[in-house]
Order: sequence, then C-alpha cells, then structure tokens
Amino acid sequence: MPIPLPIEDRPIRVAVVGLGQIAELMLPPYLAHPEVEVVAVCDREASRLERWAPELPGALRTKDLDEVLAAEVDVVDVLVPTPLHADVGERVLDAGHHLQIQKPIARSLDDCDRLLAAAERSGARLRVLEDYVFFPPLVRLQEIVRSGELGEPVGMHLKVVNTGLGGWDVLPTAWEWQLEQTKDGRGMLVFDHAWHQLALAVWLFGPVRTILGWVGETELAPGYTLDAPATLAWEHEGGLRVTLDITLAVDTFWKSDFYSCDERVEVTCRRGSVRCNRISAAGKQEPSLEVYRDGEVRSFHTIPDGGDAGFHASTQHLVDLCRGRTADAVLDGATARQVLVALLGALDSSQQGAVRLDLP
Repeated sequence: MPIPLPIEDRPIRVAVVGLGQIAELMLPPYLAHPEVEVVAVCDREASRLERWAPELPGALRTKDLDEVLAAEVDVVDVLVPTPLHADVGERVLDAGHHLQIQKPIARSLDDCDRLLAAAERSGARLRVLEDYVFFPPLVRLQEIVRSGELGEPVGMHLKVVNTGLGGWDVLPTAWEWQLEQTKDGRGMLVFDHAWHQLALAVWLFGPVRTILGWVGETELAPGYTLDAPATLAWEHEGGLRVTLDITLAVDTFWKSDFYSCDERVEVTCRRGSVRCNRISAAGKQEPSLEVYRDGEVRSFHTIPDGGDAGFHASTQHLVDLCRGRTADAVLDGATARQVLVALLGALDSSQQGAVRLDLP
C-alpha cells in the first residue's frame, strides 16, 4: 500500500530514477526545498550517480531499481526516457509508491492506460510533471484570461523557434534516444516538445475535440531528422481555436541557461490580448508578459521567468499535494491522457497528407 497522504510530521521522501539531462532541472528544486528529502537516486551509469554524490551524501545511490522500490520512499520521480515510462512507472506503482513521471506520460495510449490502471489498483497518486503550467508568467496569463478583464477568449497562437546555438550542452545520450524515437514518428519537436503547448492549451481551455497536423522534417545527419517545420491547429470543446507553429532555425542564437528554444504564447480576447514572450529561452529581451487593451500596453518585468522557474513552482505543488494543502494533482493521469490523445491525433492527421495543388 502507498504511504497515506497527507504527510504532516516529516519531510517528503523522494527518490529520483534516471539522472540524465532533465535531472539537472529536477534535482536542484528538491535540494533547495526545506520540506523535501532526496533519499535515493538511481541510474544505470555510474558517472551520473557520482555527479550527484557530493550533494546527496546520505542518499542511496544505486543502479538497481529494485533497491529503490524496497527503500522507505514516499514519491518516486521517474526521469527515464519516454519509451521506458510504462515499464518503470508500472513497477513503481505496483511496489506501492506514489509516482511522478515526466511528460509525455507515455509513447502510446496502451502504455498510458497501463499506468492509469496500475495507479487505480495500487491506490497510489499518479502525477505527470508539466512545468509550463507552473511557469509564473503563464500562471499570470491564465489569471488575466480568467479574470474577464479582456473579455471572452476568441483564439490563441503558439510559436516555437528551435535552434542549435545557445543554451546548455545536451548530453549525447539525451540526443540519441530522442532522435531514435523520431524514426517511428514520435519526433523531438512535435511529440516531445509540442506536448508542452498542448498541455498548456488543455490547462487553459479544456479538452481538444478536433486537431490537424502538418509535420515536415529536416535532416540533421544520415538517418536522423528533426520533425520541423511543423504546424498544428486544433479546436477545444468550447469552440476556441489554437494554432501552433514550430520552426527550426539552426543558425540562430538564443540566450538561455537551459534549452535553446524560443517560445511565444498569445491569447486574443474580445477586448485585447495577453502575450507571454518567453519560456525556455530569452530570445528577445522583452518583458516576460504583456497585456494589450484599449490602445495601451501593460508590461510585467518582475515575474520570475528563468527557464527553471516552472520546475521550482512544480516542486512546491508536489509538496502541497503530499501535505494535503491541495487535492488536485496537476497534471493528473486523466488530463495527461487527454493531451496524449490530442498529440497522437495530430500525428495521425499529418500522416494522411496535405493536398497538393497543381498551379500554373
């Protein structure tokens, strides 16, 4: 049986499985939080375990997942590559631990449903980490939209420009599995990254009922491509329509401490609009959030907008969930499934092909 929630009289005991690139964003918020204790880390590579040894002197460091599952742990945070999510996550849930898992929840609906079924039979909480819905400028954007000050939302536009310059050095192993899964249509920029944009849209406006996809490809090396340029368009159950453009500009430099990906989110309402100017990278040095209404622009300059801000806020939400301060996991398994259904629908739509016009 999983540890009963809420946990009120001691730190939240977290184990982290998988110490690849994303651990560089996940572990620092845990280590900085006074209510969290990282009690175990697990990875198949000894060098990754040693990388965190100085900061986790008292934690179990192991290559064996079974050792983690046998330890006194409240939440296991699974950071392994997406193709391994279902197998590792199901083992965590069946062992009686609460599970936090990186997005996307899984590579297929069958794998997703395995995780939801395991959570149901074990009684454990399942949470999919989606940092964009905790990114402070986007949280403020949601508050402004829902306040009604700009009137009814009538549309949203999302833009992603990915580049090869700026940001941190990505581990070769992170590139390898991402590019490998591109071969069966689950590409890095659409399947992996556009998950963020679809999850954000579902968080703002509810489930998607219709979606279209047009996914191209750009060769990086023989046998390896990136799934860009790409355009997705969808309609939510309430009728609001959204477009997402993904562009690859390999020789553009973006200022970033993390991923070199420049992003914009703009919601248009009947009386004005609100725009988030950056998430992963600080491509253009504008305020992180701007509101337009009645001929005037209001700018927000002091909202925390570093590339890790959403991860820190997400960690606080996990603590609040374990403490009983909130009952709703964001994202819960059911909502994550809605996002995955929409994402796979866009890929299916793209495979059906665009109509080519015979023009003079």
